[in-house]
Amino acid sequence: MPGSAKARSRTAARTRGSKPCLPPTDGPLVCDWIESFLVHGEGDWLGRPFRLTDDQRRLVYRIYERRPDGRRRYRQVLYGRPKGYGKTEVAAALALAELAGPFAPVAPDIPVAAASFEQANLLFGTARTMISEGPLRNYLEVYEKEILRKDGPGRLYRVAAVAGTNDGGRHTFRVADEVHEWEGHKERVHLVLTNGLAKRRDSWALDISTAGCDADSLIGWLYEKGKMIKCGEISDDSFLFDWQEHPDQDCDLSTQTAVRAAVEAAYRGAGKHVDLERIVARFYEIPEYEFRRYYLNQFTPTARAWLPTGAWQACQAADTAPPAPGTRVVLGFDGSYSGDSTALVGATLGANPYLFVAGCWERPEGREDWLVPREEVRAVVADAFERWKVRELACDPPGWFREIDEWAEQYGGNIVVKYPTNNARFMSESCSRFYSAVVARELTHDGDPRLSRHLANAVVKETPAGAYITKPSHASAKKIDLAVAAVIAHDRAVHARPTPKPRLIWLHEVQ
Repeated sequence: MPGSAKARSRTAARTRGSKPCLPPTDGPLVCDWIESFLVHGEGDWLGRPFRLTDDQRRLVYRIYERRPDGRRRYRQVLYGRPKGYGKTEVAAALALAELAGPFAPVAPDIPVAAASFEQANLLFGTARTMISEGPLRNYLEVYEKEILRKDGPGRLYRVAAVAGTNDGGRHTFRVADEVHEWEGHKERVHLVLTNGLAKRRDSWALDISTAGCDADSLIGWLYEKGKMIKCGEISDDSFLFDWQEHPDQDCDLSTQTAVRAAVEAAYRGAGKHVDLERIVARFYEIPEYEFRRYYLNQFTPTARAWLPTGAWQACQAADTAPPAPGTRVVLGFDGSYSGDSTALVGATLGANPYLFVAGCWERPEGREDWLVPREEVRAVVADAFERWKVRELACDPPGWFREIDEWAEQYGGNIVVKYPTNNARFMSESCSRFYSAVVARELTHDGDPRLSRHLANAVVKETPAGAYITKPSHASAKKIDLAVAAVIAHDRAVHARPTPKPRLIWLHEVQ
């Protein structure tokens, strides 16, 4: 293909470069190829030579980083930007680079996928226009549903998730457009297409999307994984999370000036093609939660979500260290055997308690045989009693009756109490008190990202006895155990008092 040999001859010089501290990357060569052989697709810039923005160039540099052994560093990339940012066009350019660029593999096989035929055709149609209107038209065959190399095997083709599983492929690269629309059975298609990458050396996947409205969805899972990697909760150096959103989930949109400032922050680095004034005008044409999702690229809670956007973050304490040794605290414990997580949250006493995560145990991804390390849990509880003056240990008991009995015998039956989270009326009142304290900023917390995530996972269940928090669905993998433990700890922090009987009790006996 044109430019390939020339590009490869410059690889060593470009990857060494003048900044030895940076990882070696083929990005400069790929950027050169894109700008030499591709043109812009349909729109105001149709047919003009493709010019990458600084943000797009940075993305390409990162995508094409190499490990010390020469292998590709990233096997999966999540690229999130607001609506109209130019995601689809840069994805089409990358797909063509994988088909015919300087580092295209032997016999490239590239599905261009979306949730519907219409959306898939936007990406595929952009790639087709880049060829038909530019220098590559003499080197590639362009058809209605596929693009073929003329000099040998190589295929880029359109796929819609509604078409079936598309199993059996040997893909070298896969791009999925607007992943927030891949819902229901379409998630299975995404899985199958991604599985096909395992059959080829150095293959990789690109997912592009704006934010979604359901955390328990494909885009929600990918976004959550990226956030967990970014904050160090999990480690996966093959996953590149490149997501740009307005950093303040509760940013001011009360005036046109404020809306303009928010849009400028969300679209930083987008390029001259973005009409910021038109986007500002959209704020007055659609609901605010939709504007935040599409144009600020913020995940907006569903109608069933529990806490208001930004409310929990606003309660984070300036000093997020654990309480000093000897501080009087209560502990909320929510335990399980394996499927969920087990959580221990502490709270200082008083009308405005400080909440902190004392312990959390979650099943690692892919470990179906995992069990909660009970000895480790016992050790953390013992350490908490050693470090602080524990006024109460309130426990959600299912699966942990033996340990609770042991703790009651060791620490006292008036200290260790069972907390009936399965009592709808009781739990509803506790959740209501917690909600009010968060909204009124009558509590603070340590900013632990796991607790923030569990609270974001919690949704409201309405019952005749009242509303309380639960998982998004019975089969959901989203954890809320830390949220439950936080509700327990907060409730006991503001209500804990001596009980008249030195025995292990159910709290509703003394409320």
